[in-house]
Amino acid sequence: MKNNVTVDYLANNPDKIKFAYQPIVNASDDSIFGYEALMRPEPFTPIEFITEMAKRDQLQIVEEITNYYSIKYFLEKKLPGKMFMNTFPATCMRPEWCFKTQEVGNTAMIGRIVYEILEYTTPDSFSFNVKRNFINNSGVQAELAIDDYGTGQNADLRYLDFYKPNYIKIDRKFITNIDSDPTKQEVVEQMCFDMRARNIKVLAEGVETEAEYNYLKQQPIDYLQGYYIGKPKLYTEF
Repeated sequence: MKNNVTVDYLANNPDKIKFAYQPIVNASDDSIFGYEALMRPEPFTPIEFITEMAKRDQLQIVEEITNYYSIKYFLEKKLPGKMFMNTFPATCMRPEWCFKTQEVGNTAMIGRIVYEILEYTTPDSFSFNVKRNFINNSGVQAELAIDDYGTGQNADLRYLDFYKPNYIKIDRKFITNIDSDPTKQEVVEQMCFDMRARNIKVLAEGVETEAEYNYLKQQPIDYLQGYYIGKPKLYTEF
């Protein structure tokens, strides 16, 4: 419990959970490509909230809240471009939430949603294929991205074959001080080469300094995200 607010309270009152949106830009000209929707379950951090819900085997609820409310606020604020949102690979929404989310998104989100595959849970082919089939049958024409690429299980090239993503998001640990770190430069250059061969777009996240930005602009990076580009803003601030 924090400030008399509990995880149970937020799970049962999801409209009290805030969402922030961080801009993603085209590396070629800095134009807005889209935004990442970020859950803000105050007074808890996202990790605290997710960890507690995982202990209760209730990640499904987190998935439902994220899908419904991130789309709802994104459309209410008339934000441009695509919307990236986190998703657990082995977790699916209940049917009623699927229909509810489809209704709020309607046709306005067709071709605009990018689901970011997280590594909080172990990939399960059955669960993910259920999710994939729902996405395909919903008509939303969503795309997939691998989040934190290069770390943990998301570093496994076999996952690219399994998920067949449209994007990878290079983990920020490879981006921090990349302008002065030859080892990180080599790693990122190889990632870009590998992704080009697979026709996968590359997004560098965690860009926080002008030097990092200037270096990445000279590389075969497609999109940029980070505090130097723009900090997350609560939907109420737009």
